[in-house]
Amino acid sequence: MRTWLVIPAIVLVTIVFSVAVMVHMLLFQDRDVFFTYARMWSRILLRLSGVKVVVLGKEHLVQTDRYIYVSNHASMFDIPVLLAAMPDNIRIMYKHELERIPFLGWCLRMSPFIKVDRSRHREAADAIDETVRTFATGSSVVIFPEGTRSPDGQVHAFKRGAFTLAARSGRAIIPIAILGAAAILPARTRRLKPGTVTLHIMPPQRMAEGAGRADEVELMRLVHAMIAAEVNFAA
Repeated sequence: MRTWLVIPAIVLVTIVFSVAVMVHMLLFQDRDVFFTYARMWSRILLRLSGVKVVVLGKEHLVQTDRYIYVSNHASMFDIPVLLAAMPDNIRIMYKHELERIPFLGWCLRMSPFIKVDRSRHREAADAIDETVRTFATGSSVVIFPEGTRSPDGQVHAFKRGAFTLAARSGRAIIPIAILGAAAILPARTRRLKPGTVTLHIMPPQRMAEGAGRADEVELMRLVHAMIAAEVNFAA
Protein backbone atom coordinates (compact mmCIF):
# COMPACT_ATOMS: atom_id res chain seq x y z
CA MET A 1 0.00 0.00 0.00
CA ARG A 2 2.82 2.41 0.89
CA THR A 3 4.43 1.91 -2.52
CA TRP A 4 1.26 3.06 -4.30
CA LEU A 5 1.25 6.25 -2.24
CA VAL A 6 4.94 7.03 -2.67
CA ILE A 7 5.26 6.36 -6.41
CA PRO A 8 2.69 9.01 -7.49
CA ALA A 9 4.44 11.51 -5.21
CA ILE A 10 7.81 10.65 -6.82
CA VAL A 11 6.33 11.07 -10.30
CA LEU A 12 4.85 14.47 -9.36
CA VAL A 13 8.12 15.69 -7.82
CA THR A 14 10.04 14.51 -10.89
CA ILE A 15 7.72 16.40 -13.25
CA VAL A 16 7.91 19.59 -11.17
CA PHE A 17 11.70 19.50 -10.93
CA SER A 18 12.10 18.59 -14.62
CA VAL A 19 10.01 21.56 -15.72
CA ALA A 20 11.72 23.91 -13.27
CA VAL A 21 15.26 23.00 -14.31
CA MET A 22 14.43 23.09 -18.04
CA VAL A 23 12.95 26.58 -17.69
CA HIS A 24 15.96 27.69 -15.64
CA MET A 25 18.46 26.31 -18.16
CA LEU A 26 16.61 27.91 -21.08
CA LEU A 27 16.23 31.32 -19.45
CA PHE A 28 19.73 31.63 -18.05
CA GLN A 29 21.64 29.39 -20.50
CA ASP A 30 23.24 27.69 -17.51
CA ARG A 31 23.44 23.89 -17.72
CA ASP A 32 25.49 23.63 -14.53
CA VAL A 33 22.43 24.56 -12.46
CA PHE A 34 21.19 21.07 -13.33
CA PHE A 35 23.49 19.65 -10.65
CA THR A 36 21.79 21.71 -7.92
CA TYR A 37 18.31 20.66 -9.04
CA ALA A 38 19.38 17.02 -9.38
CA ARG A 39 20.74 17.01 -5.83
CA MET A 40 17.55 18.55 -4.41
CA TRP A 41 15.33 16.18 -6.44
CA SER A 42 17.30 13.18 -5.20
CA ARG A 43 17.11 14.20 -1.55
CA ILE A 44 13.34 14.70 -1.75
CA LEU A 45 12.90 11.30 -3.43
CA LEU A 46 14.91 9.60 -0.72
CA ARG A 47 12.94 11.33 2.02
CA LEU A 48 9.62 10.39 0.43
CA SER A 49 10.80 6.79 0.13
CA GLY A 50 12.09 6.55 3.68
CA VAL A 51 15.67 5.96 2.56
CA LYS A 52 18.57 7.03 4.78
CA VAL A 53 22.05 7.26 3.28
CA VAL A 54 25.27 6.64 5.20
CA VAL A 55 28.54 7.66 3.50
CA LEU A 56 31.86 6.07 4.43
CA GLY A 57 35.26 7.05 3.06
CA LYS A 58 34.80 10.74 2.19
CA GLU A 59 38.35 11.26 3.43
CA HIS A 60 39.60 9.60 0.23
CA LEU A 61 38.33 12.51 -1.88
CA VAL A 62 40.21 15.73 -2.58
CA GLN A 63 37.76 18.57 -3.10
CA THR A 64 39.65 20.10 -6.01
CA ASP A 65 40.14 16.83 -7.91
CA ARG A 66 37.78 15.29 -10.46
CA TYR A 67 37.24 11.57 -10.56
CA ILE A 68 35.76 8.63 -12.42
CA TYR A 69 33.44 7.01 -9.89
CA VAL A 70 32.88 3.31 -10.60
CA SER A 71 30.00 1.65 -8.77
CA ASN A 72 27.96 -1.52 -8.65
CA HIS A 73 24.36 -1.16 -9.86
CA ALA A 74 21.55 -3.09 -8.19
CA SER A 75 18.60 -0.67 -7.99
CA MET A 76 16.94 2.31 -9.64
CA PHE A 77 17.72 4.11 -6.38
CA ASP A 78 21.48 3.95 -6.99
CA ILE A 79 21.40 7.18 -9.02
CA PRO A 80 19.44 9.37 -6.56
CA VAL A 81 21.56 7.99 -3.72
CA LEU A 82 24.77 9.02 -5.51
CA LEU A 83 23.44 12.40 -6.59
CA ALA A 84 22.17 13.21 -3.10
CA ALA A 85 25.14 12.02 -1.07
CA MET A 86 28.32 12.53 -3.09
CA PRO A 87 30.19 15.79 -2.28
CA ASP A 88 30.86 16.45 -5.96
CA ASN A 89 29.11 17.50 -9.18
CA ILE A 90 28.79 14.24 -11.05
CA ARG A 91 27.71 13.49 -14.59
CA ILE A 92 26.08 10.18 -15.38
CA MET A 93 26.11 8.25 -18.65
CA TYR A 94 22.56 7.29 -19.56
CA LYS A 95 20.99 5.11 -22.25
CA HIS A 96 19.59 7.17 -25.11
CA GLU A 97 16.24 5.35 -24.76
CA LEU A 98 15.59 7.29 -21.55
CA GLU A 99 15.08 10.46 -23.61
CA ARG A 100 11.70 9.06 -24.70
CA ILE A 101 10.31 9.41 -21.16
CA PRO A 102 8.14 12.55 -20.88
CA PHE A 103 9.60 15.32 -18.73
CA LEU A 104 12.48 13.29 -17.27
CA GLY A 105 13.80 12.33 -20.71
CA TRP A 106 13.38 15.86 -22.06
CA CYS A 107 15.29 17.14 -19.06
CA LEU A 108 18.10 14.62 -19.56
CA ARG A 109 18.43 15.71 -23.20
CA MET A 110 19.12 19.30 -22.05
CA SER A 111 21.31 18.31 -19.10
CA PRO A 112 25.11 17.98 -18.79
CA PHE A 113 24.68 14.21 -18.45
CA ILE A 114 26.14 12.06 -21.24
CA LYS A 115 23.97 10.09 -23.65
CA VAL A 116 25.27 6.75 -24.88
CA ASP A 117 23.86 4.51 -27.60
CA ARG A 118 25.58 1.20 -26.90
CA SER A 119 24.38 -0.23 -30.22
CA ARG A 120 26.58 2.26 -32.08
CA HIS A 121 30.28 1.80 -31.45
CA ARG A 122 31.18 5.23 -32.86
CA GLU A 123 28.73 7.00 -30.56
CA ALA A 124 30.09 5.13 -27.54
CA ALA A 125 33.60 6.22 -28.51
CA ASP A 126 32.37 9.83 -28.89
CA ALA A 127 30.89 9.60 -25.38
CA ILE A 128 34.34 8.78 -24.01
CA ASP A 129 35.79 11.79 -25.85
CA GLU A 130 33.08 14.03 -24.40
CA THR A 131 33.68 12.66 -20.93
CA VAL A 132 37.40 13.43 -21.17
CA ARG A 133 36.38 17.03 -21.89
CA THR A 134 34.05 16.92 -18.87
CA PHE A 135 36.92 17.10 -16.43
CA ALA A 136 37.90 20.53 -17.76
CA THR A 137 34.42 21.82 -16.85
CA GLY A 138 34.80 20.98 -13.17
CA SER A 139 32.60 17.90 -12.86
CA SER A 140 33.29 14.22 -12.29
CA VAL A 141 31.55 11.25 -13.89
CA VAL A 142 29.83 8.13 -12.52
CA ILE A 143 29.91 4.90 -14.51
CA PHE A 144 28.16 1.62 -13.75
CA PRO A 145 30.53 -0.81 -15.50
CA GLU A 146 28.12 -3.74 -15.25
CA GLY A 147 26.12 -1.91 -17.93
CA THR A 148 22.74 -2.69 -16.39
CA ARG A 149 21.20 -3.38 -13.00
CA SER A 150 22.17 -6.61 -11.31
CA PRO A 151 19.20 -9.01 -11.20
CA ASP A 152 20.31 -10.59 -7.91
CA GLY A 153 22.20 -7.85 -6.06
CA GLN A 154 25.59 -9.46 -6.74
CA VAL A 155 28.37 -7.73 -8.68
CA HIS A 156 28.55 -9.07 -12.23
CA ALA A 157 31.20 -8.73 -14.94
CA PHE A 158 32.50 -5.25 -15.76
CA LYS A 159 32.84 -3.65 -19.16
CA ARG A 160 36.10 -1.86 -19.91
CA GLY A 161 34.83 1.62 -20.82
CA ALA A 162 35.47 3.28 -17.45
CA PHE A 163 39.03 2.01 -17.42
CA THR A 164 39.69 3.12 -20.99
CA LEU A 165 38.43 6.53 -19.89
CA ALA A 166 40.85 6.49 -16.95
CA ALA A 167 43.76 5.71 -19.27
CA ARG A 168 42.71 8.41 -21.75
CA SER A 169 42.05 11.14 -19.19
CA GLY A 170 44.71 10.40 -16.58
CA ARG A 171 42.03 10.66 -13.87
CA ALA A 172 41.83 8.38 -10.87
CA ILE A 173 39.08 5.82 -10.49
CA ILE A 174 37.20 5.86 -7.18
CA PRO A 175 35.54 2.49 -6.50
CA ILE A 176 32.18 2.80 -4.71
CA ALA A 177 30.23 -0.05 -3.19
CA ILE A 178 26.51 0.70 -2.84
CA LEU A 179 25.15 -1.50 -0.08
CA GLY A 180 21.47 -2.00 0.70
CA ALA A 181 19.91 -0.41 -2.38
CA ALA A 182 18.87 -3.78 -3.80
CA ALA A 183 16.58 -4.25 -0.82
CA ILE A 184 14.94 -0.82 -1.33
CA LEU A 185 13.85 -1.42 -4.91
CA PRO A 186 15.36 -4.51 -6.52
CA ALA A 187 15.61 -4.92 -10.30
CA ARG A 188 12.40 -6.08 -12.01
CA THR A 189 10.20 -5.25 -9.00
CA ARG A 190 7.85 -2.41 -8.06
CA ARG A 191 7.85 -2.99 -4.34
CA LEU A 192 9.39 -0.07 -2.48
CA LYS A 193 10.66 -0.57 1.07
CA PRO A 194 12.25 2.03 3.39
CA GLY A 195 15.73 1.32 4.66
CA THR A 196 19.35 2.42 4.88
CA VAL A 197 21.79 2.55 1.97
CA THR A 198 25.52 2.74 2.60
CA LEU A 199 27.94 4.30 0.14
CA HIS A 200 31.43 2.97 0.76
CA ILE A 201 33.93 5.21 -1.03
CA MET A 202 37.25 3.42 -1.45
CA PRO A 203 40.77 4.81 -2.07
CA PRO A 204 41.55 6.17 -5.56
CA GLN A 205 43.14 3.81 -8.07
CA ARG A 206 45.41 5.27 -10.77
CA MET A 207 47.07 3.94 -13.88
CA ALA A 208 50.62 4.85 -14.75
CA GLU A 209 51.16 7.29 -17.62
CA GLY A 210 51.16 5.50 -20.97
CA ALA A 211 48.97 2.66 -19.69
CA GLY A 212 47.74 0.23 -22.33
CA ARG A 213 44.96 -2.31 -22.72
CA ALA A 214 46.61 -4.82 -20.35
CA ASP A 215 46.80 -2.15 -17.64
CA GLU A 216 43.13 -1.29 -18.16
CA VAL A 217 42.13 -4.93 -17.78
CA GLU A 218 44.28 -5.35 -14.67
CA LEU A 219 42.73 -2.28 -13.02
CA MET A 220 39.25 -3.44 -14.03
CA ARG A 221 39.82 -6.76 -12.27
CA LEU A 222 41.18 -5.03 -9.17
CA VAL A 223 38.26 -2.59 -8.88
CA HIS A 224 35.75 -5.37 -9.52
CA ALA A 225 37.32 -7.41 -6.71
CA MET A 226 37.27 -4.43 -4.32
CA ILE A 227 33.59 -3.67 -4.90
CA ALA A 228 32.49 -7.31 -4.99
CA ALA A 229 34.23 -8.00 -1.68
CA GLU A 230 32.26 -5.20 0.01
CA VAL A 231 28.93 -6.22 -1.53
CA ASN A 232 29.41 -9.91 -0.76
CA PHE A 233 30.53 -9.15 2.81
CA ALA A 234 27.43 -7.00 3.40
CA ALA A 235 25.19 -9.75 1.98
